[in-house]
Amino acid sequence: MKINKDVFVKTKKKLLKMNMIVVMCFLGILLTFTMFYFSYITYNNIDRELGREFKYILSQLGNERYEPIKLLDPKDMVYIYENDRIKYYTENDYFDKLLPEKNFEDKQVFTKFIEKGHVFRELNINVSDYHIQIIRNIDSEIFSVSKLISILLFIGIVSLIFIYIISLYLTKKALIPIETAWKNQAKFIQDASHELRTPITIVSSKLELLLKSPENTIEDEAETIAIAMKETRRLKKMVNDLLSLTKEDGIVQLNKEIFNLKDILDEIQEDYFDIAEYQEKEFSCKILSKNTYIYNDKSKFKQILRIFIDNAFKYTNSGDSINIKIEDDKNLENTLKISVNDTGIGILSEDIPNIFDRFFRSDNVRSKDIDGSGIGLSIADIMSKNIGVDIGVESEYKKGSSFFIKVKKEDLKNKNKIKK
Repeated sequence: MKINKDVFVKTKKKLLKMNMIVVMCFLGILLTFTMFYFSYITYNNIDRELGREFKYILSQLGNERYEPIKLLDPKDMVYIYENDRIKYYTENDYFDKLLPEKNFEDKQVFTKFIEKGHVFRELNINVSDYHIQIIRNIDSEIFSVSKLISILLFIGIVSLIFIYIISLYLTKKALIPIETAWKNQAKFIQDASHELRTPITIVSSKLELLLKSPENTIEDEAETIAIAMKETRRLKKMVNDLLSLTKEDGIVQLNKEIFNLKDILDEIQEDYFDIAEYQEKEFSCKILSKNTYIYNDKSKFKQILRIFIDNAFKYTNSGDSINIKIEDDKNLENTLKISVNDTGIGILSEDIPNIFDRFFRSDNVRSKDIDGSGIGLSIADIMSKNIGVDIGVESEYKKGSSFFIKVKKEDLKNKNKIKK
């Protein structure tokens, strides 16, 4: 089943577009704020300096000792009017007229104006009979602000390029699990359809045979009916397994409790001893650990163990042995290892990495016509992840297999918390 790549391309473009719009808006707001802030700081500093200059000039008015008027900043130009007549002015080369335009209306006002390509900041103040006009050339400050804006714009453009590359990478990264899930779903549907098709086809063909021979008795068609019933049971089991697989893939509610593995083993022994006797197989259990208490989901743990035991019975012949062993793990501290060992047909080394994949069945198993859908171990794998235990397999072809579960022990002090 092929995946429609256009879906992912469109999704990637939408995610990238959304990311870029959000980042561009944030970057635009940040740059705008920075530019306005520095412009405000620049003009505010100039205005404060002009204010100090005014106070210094005001302290000199009417005091003959300070003639001519001194300035704190030689860049400033001062024009002082008394009763609308010029009393003092600073000579300069900026203005074509001797005196620039003045504003007598407001008591105190800061303005900006441009003259002959130069930018000026002006302070006009009326004090009693005097009108004081202080002008400063702010070309250098305007150049600094312009330079800052250019640098910010350059940084913004470079940032957008980097952000685009990073967004592209993160978008691809974000789509990987979605694409993987999509592929898994497509493969799951394909494999499920293939596996379900076989028993349905067999049942359908057997029913058609019965319809073609209406005169035959049940005894005459016993084999046909038996095959149809066998495939029906297989189909039912496969559907149940698929439902379990879907359920475990979804939201799982765990019912964890402290329990003794020995109790589970006692229950399982009762169920499998008769099967082992009927199939002429040797079945045994060994407990080599003193502490067999664990804290986990009892039902799901038991189901994983049953899947391993069912597989052991399925892939062994008469005279083979199946052994369940509980022991302390040699490599991990405070950990139990529960292994299901058999002397059956074993697994090819190249098949071991795929043994827990959905619907995977080895070619040598298919050739032996052994019933199975390849779903059981997938369920065990998902369940183990859900309840937080490690599972694995060790096998040698034609010599047997050992499926194991590793789980943390529970402190014996907590035995009184066991549910009755």
